[in-house]
Amino acid sequence: MRRALTSGLRTRSSAIPTNHDDVVQDIAAEIRHYILAHPDAADSIDGIHRWWLMPALRDESPQRVEAAVAQLVRERVLRHIVQEDGRVIYSNGQKPW
Repeated sequence: MRRALTSGLRTRSSAIPTNHDDVVQDIAAEIRHYILAHPDAADSIDGIHRWWLMPALRDESPQRVEAAVAQLVRERVLRHIVQEDGRVIYSNGQKPW
């Protein structure tokens, strides 16, 4: 599903995004929605890709998911923690440590 611009607001629609930036923005919006609904969630890029996205976005490339997550880290919607074994886990950037 794609979020289309309607009267200045992004809403769900059945159109498939064709532009890379549109897809990344759709993924970022879906992750924002997920973290609001599940503020204690924490996961790797792979887990976010597999579990946090609606089925229509799960077929998108890992690179697009990584781009959306990087954007959300820059915006402080998400934060990342590097585990001792090197794995990177992302969680709610608005929650106190």
